Parts: sequence; C-alpha cells; structure tokens
Amino acid sequence: MPLIDLIRHGETEIRGLLLGRTDIALSESGWRQFEQQTAGGIWTTVVTSPLRRAREPAEKLARLRHLPLRVDADWAEMDFGDWDGRPFSELRADSIIAAQLDAFYRSAEAPGPPQGENWPEFRARVKRALHRLVNAPVQGSVLVATHAGPMRAVLSAACDIPFERTWAFRIDYGTRVTVRVERQDDLHLWGEIIGIAQP
Repeated sequence: MPLIDLIRHGETEIRGLLLGRTDIALSESGWRQFEQQTAGGIWTTVVTSPLRRAREPAEKLARLRHLPLRVDADWAEMDFGDWDGRPFSELRADSIIAAQLDAFYRSAEAPGPPQGENWPEFRARVKRALHRLVNAPVQGSVLVATHAGPMRAVLSAACDIPFERTWAFRIDYGTRVTVRVERQDDLHLWGEIIGIAQP
C-alpha cells in the first residue's frame, strides 16, 4: 500500500465553534496553512471530505497539479448533531451539556450528541473509508484532505491505539500525518506512523 498523507484543513473563517458538519470556509491564514503543508509533496491521487474547508483547497491543489480528485463523504468530520456549529462557550454555559461534552470526550463508549453520531458509528465510517484506500489499486502516495476527528480515527484503527489516547496527538489546523497502512485480512489493518508535520 502506498503512503497516505492525512491533512487537516486550515483555520476557518469563524473560530470557537464545535465544527462537525457545519460548512464554513477557510480563512486566509487557513489557505496559507494548507498551501505550506502541501508545498513540495508528491501525490498521485487526492481524496477529500465533501466539507468546503477541506474540499476547496483539495480541489485547487488537484487542479493545479492535474491530479485525480475523489470526494468521499466518509472522510467528513463527525456529525455533532444538536451541538454542531454552536460556540464552545455557549455549550459550556449549559451545565447539562457541559457534563455531556466532558463524558463524550473522556470515553469512546459515552453517548453521542443528540441527533448526531456516536464514537463507534464515527470510527466505523472512517474505517470503511480507510479500507477503500487500502484496497484501491493506487500507485504512489495519496493525500486525504480531512478533519481532526477522522485523522484520530485512522490512528486508532490502523495503529491499534485506543481512541481515547489519540488526544495525546496534537492535530491543529493544517497538521499533516503520514501513515503506511496495510491490510492483514478482510477485517484487520496494520499501520505505522511515518511522520507528523505541524504547520
């Protein structure tokens, strides 16, 4: 399997929100972060989340370099349901929601946001997308423009890291993580982290 470069989108125009499916564009700084983190990289294929903060820079990169581009909804950020797009300060001001948020980020087995995804559903979705990449007959390296959540899910699934422990990895705007992932059998993946490039 070729190397996979997972890149988190850059900074967004509006900050301080719990961004899942809420579709906000990149700021000027966010565009620069993406461009700096992809400068000099060599890929044969670009795969992207459908959300514009990941998709728009991926489309531009693919267009400039004449690379095939595939939009894959399974690389989208987690659906935070009723919490999605709301300011963290507003969510934290509600004691009930604040307690739910704490439990949600503390344990991968905690209930998901109201009307949203839970961690097992989310991880299964990203793992499905990762299996598609591993199974695809692609030569060369692949760039996946995505979000912090899916990047953590890949580290957990491919490198056998408990999901709760992936919070030890700093995945800020523009972070790029390079992994090698292979399929051991139809169900199990094996992976290793090759590098982490912070913006």
